[in-house]
Formats: sequence, structure tokens, C-alpha cells
Amino acid sequence: MTGFEEAPVPFDYARYLAAKTTVDDRALNYHVLAELRRLMPAGAPRVLEVGAGLGTMVARLMDWGVVGAGEYVLLDADRRLLDRSRQWLCDWAAARGLRDELLADGLRVGDLQVRLVHAELSSYLETVHGAPADVLIANAVLDLVDVPAVLPGLLRLLIPGGVYWFTINYDGESIFEPGHVRDELIMQAYHRDMDERRRYDRPAGESRTGRHLFHNLRAAGAPALAAGSSDWVVSAGPDGNYPGQEAYFLRSILDTIQTALRGRPDRLEPAELADWLAARRRQLAAGELVYIAHQLDFAGRWPG
Repeated sequence: MTGFEEAPVPFDYARYLAAKTTVDDRALNYHVLAELRRLMPAGAPRVLEVGAGLGTMVARLMDWGVVGAGEYVLLDADRRLLDRSRQWLCDWAAARGLRDELLADGLRVGDLQVRLVHAELSSYLETVHGAPADVLIANAVLDLVDVPAVLPGLLRLLIPGGVYWFTINYDGESIFEPGHVRDELIMQAYHRDMDERRRYDRPAGESRTGRHLFHNLRAAGAPALAAGSSDWVVSAGPDGNYPGQEAYFLRSILDTIQTALRGRPDRLEPAELADWLAARRRQLAAGELVYIAHQLDFAGRWPG
């Protein structure tokens, strides 16, 4: 056992988002996705994605034939990430032979106009905007906000009868294999940190967002029409290598836990955290580490 932790590598959030694309591809619930397809308006809808990051979801939905024309707004609080999304989407379009055109406020990919909007979500909800959206998407976002406070305003961004698709909502369980004697201690401390987290002087999510969304959506007047699990499951192949960039994704998960818990001896002895992290990083390097996170997807309508 050592009392010193290996420092996390500098966190490249754009690289993390790109690395988790294949993880999300496997995780997204196809039953809930089928409901989204059924609810999608015909023609050229206006789609708004909050916390859109690098733009991987718009690329995925175009790949999967869910969207193809209309307007898709990427809303994010990180201006640098939005700037990188323009080049990422251009590279993605070029790899698929799709025409793309840079615009002053985004780009056009095929028949879809992608607009980039820089704004923090709570501030965005407090301002007046243009036309409401036909479809509202939040992927791996709602477990980072105070859902009871934010959800009513979020749903009001939709037209009456508009469609929502809220995906990858963390639901209080992370599993690492092989098992470690400190797993329960580490996860209890990490979930406590999630439950107490604040951002912009507001509560910023909780560890059981997924299960609580059933009630929160009903209380907001928009009960789910479909719901299902969207668990992250990451493991190496028979050759000991992780698919795509998923080794970086796992390193990022371990670094996130370290950042949340380091310097908090009231929650966890530093030597215990260091011992757990060292074991997990050795397993990752050897292609032995398995990671499972339980999450939930939801789709429905906003009556307005």
C-alpha cells in the first residue's frame, strides 16, 4: 500500500467525449430509441440538444437515420468545446462523403443546419429565445443539474406536443471488476460527492437521477412514454485491448473519481484511495479492468 496517489493526466474533455462515443453507441436503449423514432415529427424539425459537447449525438442520429434535415442546435457552456465540435463534425462528414459547409454560427452537414449556441443552461432558461424546439435532447446531462428546479423550464423550450429524449442518466451504481475490498467504500464516498456537488452556486446533480426522473417527469406534466436501461459496459477483447479509444475513457473515469475524492479525508483516507486507484490502473494497463455503470433513458411528449 502507498500513501501517495499518481496524479491524473491532464483532462482533455473533447477527447473523453470522442472516446465514449462507442460506449454510448452500445448503451443507448433501443426500445426508447424506437419510441423517439415513432414520435419524431416528419419533415425538417428543429432539434435542440442541451449540453451537446462535441456534437457526437447529432452525428450518431444522422448515422442512424433519425435526423437528416432541418435545424439542430448544439447548446453548451464550454465555448472551446463548441469550437472543436465544428471541426469534429466536418471531419466526421468528410469520412462519410457528406457535403459540409461552414456557416457563421455553425455548419451545414448534408441537408441539416447545425447551429452552435454558447450558453450556461440555467442562464439560457432565464432568457427569451426564438422558435421553440420540436425535439429536445439531453445526453448524460441531467445527472449534472438540479432536475426538479431545471426540468419545467427545460420542457418549456418545446412546442406543445414536442418530443423529449433524455439519455444516459446515471442511476446510482458503478461496478468495477475484478472486485476490490474498497469498492463499496470508494463508491459511497463518490456518490456522496455527486449528491453534494454545486456549480454556479446551485445544486449540480445527484447519484440517483435516473430512477428519480420517473417521478420528476410526471410532476412536470410530461410522464415518460418509454424508459429503459442504458448501462455503460466496457471491457477488453480477447486480445486484451479495449475497443476504439475506450482505454482513455476508463482512465478518465478513474481520474474523475480521484479528482472528486482527493483532499477529502473526511470521506476517505488518502492511502485507501491511492491503493484502490493503483490497483485499478494496473488492471486497466493489463486489459483486465471491467467497468459497468447503471443508467436510464427516457422518451416522451411535452403537452404544453
